[in-house]
Amino acid sequence: MVARTRLGAVMRLTSQFSASQQHRIDMEYVHRQQVLFVDPSHGARSQMAAALMRAVAGDRFEVGSAGIEPNGSVDQVREVLREVGIIDFIPGRRAISSLLDQPPDLLIAVCEEGCGHCPYVPGARRVARWPQPDPDVASPTDRMAVLRRIREDLEPRIASLIDLPGS
Repeated sequence: MVARTRLGAVMRLTSQFSASQQHRIDMEYVHRQQVLFVDPSHGARSQMAAALMRAVAGDRFEVGSAGIEPNGSVDQVREVLREVGIIDFIPGRRAISSLLDQPPDLLIAVCEEGCGHCPYVPGARRVARWPQPDPDVASPTDRMAVLRRIREDLEPRIASLIDLPGS
C-alpha cells in the first residue's frame, strides 16, 4: 500500500513531464524482479543466460549471474551471442557468496543434469533448474556446437519466463 501511495504521489507531482520522462520516473519506483542465473564456475552457461535475458527483457528484470568458484571459461560466448545480434556481452566473475544477503526473486541453476554442487542462495523466493551441458569439458572442436545448443535451449525458456503473468 505504501508503495502505491508513493507511486501515486510521484505521478501527480510529475504530471508536467513528457510521457518518456514520466515512464523513466515511474520505473524507478516499480520493483523489478531479480533473476539470478547460477552454475558452479560462473562460466559460459550462467553468463550467456543472463546476457540473453537482458537482451530480450530490457529493463523489466534485474538480471545477474554468479557461481561458487568463478573460474569457468567464457571463451567463444561473445561469438555465439553475436550470432543472434547480442553485441554488448561483458563477461564478469562473481562469487555467489557475495550475494547471500540479497536473495533473488528467482534463482535459475543452469548446471548439468545431476550436478551435485549446484549453487544456491538461501531465501530465494523461487528456484528453477534448466540443466545444460558443461562446455568446459567439451573438446575444443566441439565447444562452439555445445555453446550454440545451450543458447538454442535457453532462448525459448527465457521467452516463456518473460511472458509469465506477473513478470
